[in-house]
Amino acid sequence: MSTLSEYLEKLEAWDQKTFLTIYKSGFSRRTKKFAIIYSFLGSLYFWGLVWLAWFIYGYITKDYYLLVLFTGGFEQSIIIHSIIRYKIIRRNRPFITLQKEGVKKHDDFIRIPYIMKESEKQSFPSGHVTFLLFFGFIFAYYFSEFFWIIISVFIVLDIIMAISRLILGVHYPIDVIFGFVFGVLYALLFLGFTYEYWIVFYYWLGETFSPIIHFWL
Repeated sequence: MSTLSEYLEKLEAWDQKTFLTIYKSGFSRRTKKFAIIYSFLGSLYFWGLVWLAWFIYGYITKDYYLLVLFTGGFEQSIIIHSIIRYKIIRRNRPFITLQKEGVKKHDDFIRIPYIMKESEKQSFPSGHVTFLLFFGFIFAYYFSEFFWIIISVFIVLDIIMAISRLILGVHYPIDVIFGFVFGVLYALLFLGFTYEYWIVFYYWLGETFSPIIHFWL
């Protein structure tokens, strides 16, 4: 038990040291504005816009398959993600833990005044990194003829996202590393086992409520 405790302490020390090296580097200072803008591409605001685009596309073409994959995958994965991040691990972000080192939060692309909730202080694993890669798998699955091209592009984008989250002081290296891990695990769970149930559920939901919607429209 003491060996495990010592290992975790060494891992924590490495994590903080590596984070501070990147956060305080000249590269970090030069790229902070880019990181703020780029980080928006992993936020719920951005994915909400993507969801709306697929909804409009589905409404026009009557092909809701990608929308259902996107919605069902997100709902299933965010439940698992929330349990791991907010109930099991509960690791504070660097700008909380390392305030004395001068670490600050810089990812406010949309500046809306609010009081930070307790749940927003946790950092493991990185949601931005996890879901960017997860949705990459969703798109690659849907456009299967370009699977490896799409996955390769999203991996590169996700690496940039991971670095951006370190620069902005909101995640440690371990957070973003496991963001990749959980992104893959969520995709394997959803696309390998459960997506068919979500498809059946949402098409049943659509058939049930479509007469009501058409009546009011």
